[in-house]
Order: sequence, then structure tokens, then C-alpha cells
Amino acid sequence: MESPRKPATLIYRHDLNATLAVFRLALDGGVPEFRAGQSVRLGLPIPEDGGNVTWRDYSIASPPEQKDHLELFVRLPDKPSPAKFTTQLWKTRVGESVLWQTPAGSFTIDDRLPDGSPDRRRMVLVASGTGLAPFIAYAAHLRHVGSKRQIVVLHGARSVDELGYREFLLDLEKHSVGEGRRNWNFHYVATISRPKEPRSAGWTGHVGRVETLLRGVDGPGSSPAERVVGEAFTRQNSILYVCGYADTIKTVVAEMLPRGFLSCQVKAADGSYDIKFESYG
Repeated sequence: MESPRKPATLIYRHDLNATLAVFRLALDGGVPEFRAGQSVRLGLPIPEDGGNVTWRDYSIASPPEQKDHLELFVRLPDKPSPAKFTTQLWKTRVGESVLWQTPAGSFTIDDRLPDGSPDRRRMVLVASGTGLAPFIAYAAHLRHVGSKRQIVVLHGARSVDELGYREFLLDLEKHSVGEGRRNWNFHYVATISRPKEPRSAGWTGHVGRVETLLRGVDGPGSSPAERVVGEAFTRQNSILYVCGYADTIKTVVAEMLPRGFLSCQVKAADGSYDIKFESYG
């Protein structure tokens, strides 16, 4: 049964560039209970389609504890279509309304193993582009509840100006260093795939797609991400969450399967797995 359609008001918008923006929506009736990593379905009438309402799901970037609004991290397609939802959303001004339905989805944090015991493995969060959105909700939520799990955020974008939430993530890492890793254990590693673009001038960090951060040239433990934490990722000490383009997910799974990792599509006999993913585009 479809959840009720309710109005929401666009209360904030921040454009990182011409095709990437952060939106905040105040929901009629308030923000309902949901789990970090879930998505919300939004609807808008499309004039080019006779005013019919078109719907699209977006991962929620704000944590469940944020009750004033829902936050979204959205990219406008390189070739916008007038009949598509995101194109219409881009035309929506602060103060105007959209429709929304109750958040849903299963790309949430697994804090228990199949036997019911706590999952204390480090969480390696691998995001391409706006696939970062659910991991912003993860990080803010885990910080709020005082999680002691080690969290490693790996984010790949085309250029520096597309490294959304960079200051927020750097601040979380700063607190981790300042408070001591035993209280809040957080790492952030970013990479860009188009370093020669003017928008990336001055970048001295990692270069390449996000999956290259998991690729070691000198054996286990030698990838950029593993060097950050000081040990090789194994299925005993790490679980990977991957969100973004289908090619990113495919490459990450192909990279980790030979190392013994199991994806959520091919689980072990006890139901356990080490790679959970959500794809878009």
C-alpha cells in the first residue's frame, strides 16, 4: 500500500556548482521516524507532461535525529530532460512546495551479526558522487549515539568543488583526533578523477576514482584506505557499504571478492556478508 502524499516546503538550497546542490525540506507534519540510510520519495507536477506528478527517490543526508528538515544531496543530469523530476526540482525556489512520502529502504546500518551479537567491525563507507548522501546520515547518527566503531569514509568526485560535505567530514575527523580514537574513531579520504580541470586547481590529494582507494600495489594493507587505518581490510575486521554508480559498485565488489569478502547478494551459509550496496544511475 502506497504511503500518503503530503506537502513539503523547500526552505534552503546551496549550490556547489551549476549541477550539484544541497536541498532542505520542511515536511508537513514534521520529520517522521526513519533509519539512517533510508530514502524519501518526492513528487512534483511536470508542466511538460500535462501537470502529471512525477516521483523520484532520494537518499536522505540528514540523520534521524534532525527533526527540523530532511536534507538531500542532488545532482542535475548532464543532459537534463524537461519531463524528469530532478530537472523540475532544479527550477523549484525556496518557499515552494513538493510532495513527499514516508521514508523507506534497506540501505541502513547493520549493527548485529546473524547470530545476534554486535557487529563491531569497522565500517568502510565507499561513495561516488552524490552516493555520499546516506553516509552523511550514517556519520551524523553514529556520532550522536556515541558509536565506538571505526568509520572510514571514502569519497570520489570529478572535481574539488564536487566534494560535498568536505568541511563537515574534515571536522568529524578533527574531533576524532582531538578526542582520541577510542571515543570517536573517524577517518575521511577523498579523491578526484579530473585533477586537471580549473575547478580542481591546487588539489594535492588522491587522484582517481573512489575504488582506487581500495587498490593496493604491494599486497594486503597497501591501499590508500588501508594505510590510513594501519592494517589490511579483512572480512573479520571490516564491512564495506558502497553507494553510487553501478560501475563503482561492480568494481569494488570485483576488487574485494578475491580477498574473501562476500556481497549481500551472495551471503555465507550463516547469512553474513561483508559488502552492502545501493546503486543509482
